[in-house]
Amino acid sequence: MVRNKAKDFPVQRYEEKPHAKAKFSSKRANGTINTNPQERMAKSSQQNENEVE
Repeated sequence: MVRNKAKDFPVQRYEEKPHAKAKFSSKRANGTINTNPQERMAKSSQQNENEVE
């Protein structure tokens, strides 16, 4: 007997927005690379869950 493995699984829909923000991105809007990537990474790792929108 062959079973459909996709049967009876809940449909997962994500209502939240993506967690990545532009202020933590490596490139600026004009395409230049951020000059202080270590500072950017440190700020990204210190963000609060309340800040994520």
